Amino acid sequence: MKKKERHRLITRLLLEMDIQKQEQFVQVLQERGIHVTQATVSRDIKELKLVKVPSELGGYRYSLPAQNEEEQAMKLDKLLKNAFIHVKKMDKFVLLQTIPGNAVAIAPLIDRQYNDDLFGILTDDDKVLMISNSQEACNNLFTWLKQYEH
Repeated sequence: MKKKERHRLITRLLLEMDIQKQEQFVQVLQERGIHVTQATVSRDIKELKLVKVPSELGGYRYSLPAQNEEEQAMKLDKLLKNAFIHVKKMDKFVLLQTIPGNAVAIAPLIDRQYNDDLFGILTDDDKVLMISNSQEACNNLFTWLKQYEH
């Protein structure tokens, strides 16, 4: 597995799991068929600039570095310009299709930026399903995403 793909997977694992030690990264990656050493994971942590934050389970867990709202908005804009494929809506649902591997990075950024308008957000490798709190919020989100369509 290439480093970039491994970094994407590590980022996804941070969203799915409460990883407190480098050894846990090694174990989870190996369980998924990716053979890495603790030294490789240590380098990945430094390159991704992961930080330790308080865990809900006690102790500390790895997390992506905090970004201010402007940095997050710029990152989201860049990701959408490069990975956007299609958007559609139904009732209070907006479905965003991306290039494979990008939805996992886009979803948390949308969730942070539009948290007040969203009831929930679900993602897989290439789709982000956003459930809006209201029809108006759904329409606004859809209109905003539609601007990225080519």
